[in-house]
Amino acid sequence: MRCKKCNARLGTHDLWCVNCGMQSPVVKTDLAAMKSLKNSRKQLTGKISAMVPAMGFSIILGAIPIAMLIWIFNNYINNDVSTIIHLLLNLSLKSVLISIFAPMLLIPFNAISNHQEYHLSFAELRHALRSYPKYLLFCLLNALLLMFFYLICFGFPGFASDPILRLVWIVLINYWAAIVLPAPVIMERREVNPWKAIKLSYQHFADVRWNIYLLALVLAILNIAAFVLAVFPMLFTLPLSVFAIRDYIIKLEEYELLDYRI
Repeated sequence: MRCKKCNARLGTHDLWCVNCGMQSPVVKTDLAAMKSLKNSRKQLTGKISAMVPAMGFSIILGAIPIAMLIWIFNNYINNDVSTIIHLLLNLSLKSVLISIFAPMLLIPFNAISNHQEYHLSFAELRHALRSYPKYLLFCLLNALLLMFFYLICFGFPGFASDPILRLVWIVLINYWAAIVLPAPVIMERREVNPWKAIKLSYQHFADVRWNIYLLALVLAILNIAAFVLAVFPMLFTLPLSVFAIRDYIIKLEEYELLDYRI
């Protein structure tokens, strides 16, 4: 493979030309997020039904309680944020309660991240529950950072921020999604703590950040739509999401993106 700009020879896994600095076609071809998602869907054909018990368990203890909490917060919990203390308590309560259940949606990564097969049984998921504290820490860490983004962009009672920061908040949330999506797989495959996994994702995946964001956006829309429509379709969209994320991060690992020195 050669660079289209300067015709220099490129290595199989080169994302940039070392001669002229132009990005190689690899990012938009071999590492295309939608291509990876399509391959994952193809590999899962005929296998998802066997994962229904495991995914049903994950949804019942994860997605459904989170949806109920959001509904309760919006309709019954006092959302008085007239003082800084009330605001912080409100955000902290929501963050902690949601973080208690969110790990149930992430624990499947523990069972599938260290192989490249396409199966997940109820027994494997039950065994993976031992990793719940690690995923709880991961969720709490994300909740803390999201709280920080909110306070910076929306300000405190009596200390309102600039309205333009509302748009900045949207950008930060989306950018953070692209950073954090690979972290559960990195955490398992590299055997590192949640913060280290997030840090590795931030440092090493900058060249494919848009690809990761596109994957995160498509999977989020897919699962939210499935849950809102009837919940039941999520039994099929959630395993696709988990395996698609795993497959894409393994592909990035094969391209040695986690191995170069910063």
